[in-house]
Amino acid sequence: MRRARTTFRRFGGCALGVIVLLGLGTQPGIAASPNVNSDATLSPSLAADGHSGFVTGGRNVLYTAIWTNADQANITNVSIVVTLPAGSVFRSADPAVCTAAPAGPTDPVMVTCLRDNFRSGDTFTQQIFFQTPTVTVETTAPVTSFLTGKEQANDQNKSHTDTFPAPTLMLTIVPTAGDTAGGCLQFGETDLATQSGLSDTNPLITTGRLTGPTSQLCTSLILRETHRTDPTQGCGVGATCTTDLAETRAPAVSSPIQLTFTFVGNQKNLTWYKTSDAGGLADVVADCPGATQLPPGLDACVNSRDKIGSKAVQLGVLWQGGPDPLWVG
Repeated sequence: MRRARTTFRRFGGCALGVIVLLGLGTQPGIAASPNVNSDATLSPSLAADGHSGFVTGGRNVLYTAIWTNADQANITNVSIVVTLPAGSVFRSADPAVCTAAPAGPTDPVMVTCLRDNFRSGDTFTQQIFFQTPTVTVETTAPVTSFLTGKEQANDQNKSHTDTFPAPTLMLTIVPTAGDTAGGCLQFGETDLATQSGLSDTNPLITTGRLTGPTSQLCTSLILRETHRTDPTQGCGVGATCTTDLAETRAPAVSSPIQLTFTFVGNQKNLTWYKTSDAGGLADVVADCPGATQLPPGLDACVNSRDKIGSKAVQLGVLWQGGPDPLWVG
């Protein structure tokens, strides 16, 4: 019998498990199962925080599973089954060959995708775009998938079905009343935002939206706020800052992301800083009043500055995405 080998690789900020199946469960008179490699991802993701995936309740997520037939055997009667957390809503699939089974509010949602024959050397990718349930407390649930089919050329038992699971990913769903927010956004969708209600205990609200379509089914965006512990944290050399720290995560996009930072304060003309990452040097973010696109050579700029009443300031920032910046002022 050949044994299974499990390896793990890291791509960017997301840890992907890769399972290589080498003839699991071989019985006398039955040939070993084909060699099929698999991996899976969730978008958005905060793998660095120990989560496979992270999203605000009621927002959308893109799940991607990939299988490669690394064997000489062809697999027929192929289907892919993806199990989503209870309360999820199936939106769409790519390729669009999937149906979701009716489920009760406490039942996981089963999505079944019928595929063509899985020939030697082929790679099957299946994406599932779905909405997560709203929650009042942080909730973690698994997202699973497996591919099944028959490899009959070398299999004496013609009724035998081979099963190839992708790695199980844990999806963390957080309530809207918090300092973190995440979702896989489409152009025209409602702004993603951290906890509303500006106050002394919630001194910063961060929002983000796409300003134009992208070539992707959706674009991952994550917003996270932390209270500062030092007035120089995230600031330029020799400077001090007063706002909490806001971190944003998104891939580089063709149309800029519109970020909005609303914070307790009365000085709208304060210097706004951005670091390329949490440990990098802070750069002053240039002004671009009224801009809807980034000026040449800039990856971010402040396109609006407004006072909200007597105790709040709101800054708009255009950002092209890319390496995760930290924003302070």
